[in-house]
Amino acid sequence: MRFFVLALVLGLGLAATGHAQTATELKKELLPRIKKAQAEGKDLGQAQEYYNQGDKALKDGMQEEAAEAFKKAKDAMPPE
Repeated sequence: MRFFVLALVLGLGLAATGHAQTATELKKELLPRIKKAQAEGKDLGQAQEYYNQGDKALKDGMQEEAAEAFKKAKDAMPPE
């Protein structure tokens, strides 16, 4: 029974971490949306600033900081 509970807990832990997007994945998701918004003349404002922060953090090897900045940029994007 203990083995089953341990396996269940470990399995749930792995499943939970599998849903988090990496900084690179978030950047790849955001870039086309940003380019499209820019082409449409939309003001990105804070979203562009967060994207730039994330890009710099990613280049500096700070994965977690980059992911947080990209998440903020995603949330601040103007509606499509």
